Amino acid sequence: MTQSSASAPNLVFDGTLESFFYEELEGASEREGMALDRDLGAYLVHMLASHARRPQIAGRTSPALATQFLAARESGAAALREVGDRALYIAGVVPDSLERSPVNVGYVAGIGSAAYREIHARRARLEVFRRLADRFEEIVELLGRMLRGGSGERDLLGLYERWRRRGDPRDARRLVEAGIHIDAHGSDLIQ
Repeated sequence: MTQSSASAPNLVFDGTLESFFYEELEGASEREGMALDRDLGAYLVHMLASHARRPQIAGRTSPALATQFLAARESGAAALREVGDRALYIAGVVPDSLERSPVNVGYVAGIGSAAYREIHARRARLEVFRRLADRFEEIVELLGRMLRGGSGERDLLGLYERWRRRGDPRDARRLVEAGIHIDAHGSDLIQ
């Protein structure tokens, strides 16, 4: 199926969003050496496909994540799941949506992890939520790498500036991988 408009590039889909995300996630996990069990992989694929169909989920008109989390704690597991999924999508897929926000990826990850952990505390048999909580930041990193196709950051200065503004641990890791020594607590050493 081909979709086109005057303002959007032509997109060609061969299969479903789920099959696309399955292949991309599998490739990224192999490249990164990060094993995902079947349940966790399936959960992530379905979450990504669902959120891809609702791009406004991370928009400026969405409720504040912290407010949504506090309300969800009173509402139950379905509402907590929505918070955890939204946080995972924002932190892993659209972290640039936080660019002009007073919060950073670490803050969003903390809320998402707490939401998933609370679901598991209420329903211990739902083990996938414990794994999502425990591996939240690792999964965020994997999603980011998946979307970049495993390619390295080309604009190191832009990456550095973004890390200074947002404090995203993924950016810090990419800088270190590129051979840049950073000091998160004070002056910067760039070698």
